Amino acid sequence: MKGKISMKYNILLHTPVKIYNVLDIEGLHYSAEIHIQEAEITISCIRKTNGIYKIFELTAQSMNPAKCYISVHGVGEGELYSFAGKSEQEQILRQSPHNYMNYQYKMDKSAIPSVAVVTEEGCDIWVSDNPAHCDNYTTQHIIPQNNEFFLSSGDNGGSPNFEGDEFLPYYHSIDKDIKHTFKVAMCKTKSDNQKAINRDMFVLINSVFGNNDNSVYHAMCFGANYMHYRRNEEGSSDYWIVAGIQYANSQYIRDSFYQTMILPYEMEQQCYNAYACRKDYEKISGAENPLFLIIWSYRIYKRGGQYKKELLDTMVKKMFMNIDKYGNGGYCADCREDGTFRNWFDICAYEFDDIDAYSQGLCICALYIAKELGYDVGNRLVIALNAYLSLYNGKFMQMSAKKPYLALDCFIGPLLYYMLFGKSFIPDYIASNTYNFIINSNAKTKYGIKIVSDVNGDYLPQEAYRAYNKENKYMEAVKLGSYANGGSYHIYEMMFHIAAFLHHADGVVDNMTKRLFVDLDYDGATHEYTSTISGFCSKANQGWNAAIYSIWAELIERGVGDKTFFEDAEAKLRSL
Repeated sequence: MKGKISMKYNILLHTPVKIYNVLDIEGLHYSAEIHIQEAEITISCIRKTNGIYKIFELTAQSMNPAKCYISVHGVGEGELYSFAGKSEQEQILRQSPHNYMNYQYKMDKSAIPSVAVVTEEGCDIWVSDNPAHCDNYTTQHIIPQNNEFFLSSGDNGGSPNFEGDEFLPYYHSIDKDIKHTFKVAMCKTKSDNQKAINRDMFVLINSVFGNNDNSVYHAMCFGANYMHYRRNEEGSSDYWIVAGIQYANSQYIRDSFYQTMILPYEMEQQCYNAYACRKDYEKISGAENPLFLIIWSYRIYKRGGQYKKELLDTMVKKMFMNIDKYGNGGYCADCREDGTFRNWFDICAYEFDDIDAYSQGLCICALYIAKELGYDVGNRLVIALNAYLSLYNGKFMQMSAKKPYLALDCFIGPLLYYMLFGKSFIPDYIASNTYNFIINSNAKTKYGIKIVSDVNGDYLPQEAYRAYNKENKYMEAVKLGSYANGGSYHIYEMMFHIAAFLHHADGVVDNMTKRLFVDLDYDGATHEYTSTISGFCSKANQGWNAAIYSIWAELIERGVGDKTFFEDAEAKLRSL
């Protein structure tokens, strides 16, 4: 039940041997400096305000080597929530498994380092800065039976009520030259349900750690990716970004390319450097990665940043090799021996010399960029463009030359090219005809448009996902209507709509709004994909969806986009 009195909050210092009560937060009006004599650690506490938000900057320092972390501690009466849901039992929520190689990790987790307290007086929301600034060791220890929580910059170890990986205690090292700083923000709202609480967490993140944009939609997109930022444990840059809480601490090229559209330039540069400053470029040159790294290099350059010439040289050379491989003008990427992992549609198998519309469109965009940056592309641009346009069969752009199906990823390349150069390399009729053909087929469902489908829009048979008539064990394990087996991908459907909008197709903005609402109605977030049969949405806060906001905002700024989409999104999010 909701309590009648608010929580009492204080700041704690944790050391390996003892926990110290530093001060009562209500007694901190501006700043204070407290010396814990027994621990030989001094805590400086700075309090700032930003409208309804209170920001606390807490710094531990010592003249001698010491280990510690800091917590905001709450105790009193109230219902306790994390971003992951209401806490019914003691748990320690984490944002990082601390091993970027451990993809199959088991951890009690929450995408946002936060705690909310709901009482009869309202809702107190606490959010700490992104995990990267605490060496990826932010935790939330919530104990409902004691009406108590710890929002922390370190880890006391263990996983109460959860069977998974082992987590040991972690304390930050400090000395006379190294300080440890923990930033926390809070606000009071009237929210009393999970969707509203999560929305208000995003708005807080945007207001305190972002650009204070008034848009809730922007806050959702920025907040998710700001909190996906991590210290790069691989070491090729100081920081990088994960695609979502489910992806351990590893960065992925195509995901981070889209995610960083919403982030400040400095954060994007770090994520780009994670690839640019590697020494093993060949290991990241499979699938469509060279194309994204070429396009990303140019985007960084246009933002006033620095691209890596050695990376660009390697990826342009790889692109040329893939185009020249079979002499058909197609970008035929390196993939697995069974034809899988050729592009984003990783578990779909393609024959090696097949030309798929998604990769081919990206290739043309990358070729234009290479030419713009002074590379001799020869006749590759002409033959690659002809190969791409040949996939239009008079009614729609095919999934590939050997897969004559409907696919929503066919215009990604032209769209990215438009964002960089302000024009398209395909005629309007190809985009608008393809759009109308798909929209009016069985591919469109109440849960979104199937990512791929048969010519009439029906689900594809399993043989459509095969190459050389060999069985595809990956696809056969996926339920019909889920994931890439006819599921609806938020980012690819929305980019399909936007590309059609730029080519003057009708009804696009209304279709964009309906697709966004599919996700928001589910749990107030956007997701990797939605089952077009059950409506189940998988992986909330999939970071790459933020690209949709960024692209549309830029189009509005150019006088091209329609503000109605944003207005409808705002109204929806504020109504949660």
